[in-house]
Amino acid sequence: MAGEPGVTVGDESAFKWNKEQTTLLIRLRGENDHLFTGVKNSATVAWRTILEKMGLQGTVTPLQARKKWDNLKTKYKECKYPGSGEGVSGKPTAATWPWFALMDEVIGQRPSIRPPVLLSTLREDTPGPSSAVGDRNGADSDTDEGESQPTTTARKRKRDRDDELLNLIREDMQQQREAEERRERMDRLFSILERLIPK
Repeated sequence: MAGEPGVTVGDESAFKWNKEQTTLLIRLRGENDHLFTGVKNSATVAWRTILEKMGLQGTVTPLQARKKWDNLKTKYKECKYPGSGEGVSGKPTAATWPWFALMDEVIGQRPSIRPPVLLSTLREDTPGPSSAVGDRNGADSDTDEGESQPTTTARKRKRDRDDELLNLIREDMQQQREAEERRERMDRLFSILERLIPK
């Protein structure tokens, strides 16, 4: 890397991705998803394979490619599920971010992005995240003194994962409800307009 313009050894963020490289990275990452098995070092080998196909081996490290991919995923999730009540304030949206459609095509249907709805009878009065956080603190103090610390930690991690999944399901259901309400409003608007416009 020392011979590359703009790239210094040890400077992981010096490589500047252009549009074509970013597009190719997204496509190749999607096509080579099977290489990311979760086995130790499989991701590094997979990123090397992708960088070879891109002709960037020796210029971009697997770590740089992974960081680029992680940043793309983060931005995609922010665009796909913007925080409620947030103003645009210059932040990219699904409509303005240039990689949204391609990222949605590549990872949009993954369970981590779009979890399956497992609970069809989730009541409207189900406690939300704020009350779940309050309950969690009380539950932690109720553990038996005879329990070992690793068991308590493992339970907390599992509970956190479960809470995260439930929160994702709630968010998805809320977004579906909001989309349905918007469709109904648009249908009412069109029916009013049809009555007002003479034929």
